[in-house]
Amino acid sequence: MHDAAASRAAHDRRRFSAGDVVLDAAAHLVTVRGHAVPLAMQEFRLLELLMANADTVVSSSKILDTLWGEDFNGDPGTVAVHVLRLRRKLERWSGASQHLRTVRGIGYVFDTVPVSED
Repeated sequence: MHDAAASRAAHDRRRFSAGDVVLDAAAHLVTVRGHAVPLAMQEFRLLELLMANADTVVSSSKILDTLWGEDFNGDPGTVAVHVLRLRRKLERWSGASQHLRTVRGIGYVFDTVPVSED
């Protein structure tokens, strides 16, 4: 299989699960407690990146480079805005947004076990 096709096939089989949150890349579907959560493309890609690196801090600059490209010249606050939107969509199902944790000054983590930010 051609390298690009193999990479695409591997990506399409990617499925991440933590608690009640499930992301299925092939179906482009996120569910929380069995309920579909409609996400914009960048929100989906953001969640996929964070879940693929679960329990590891992903820097805001890595998120920008991965989702918007290294030549992105927009507002660096773009990442924070997308994380906020993603949290709001996940909050519809109690507790699901607690998987997304901000590490101030560094980036974000998708915790496989929800952590409460007091």
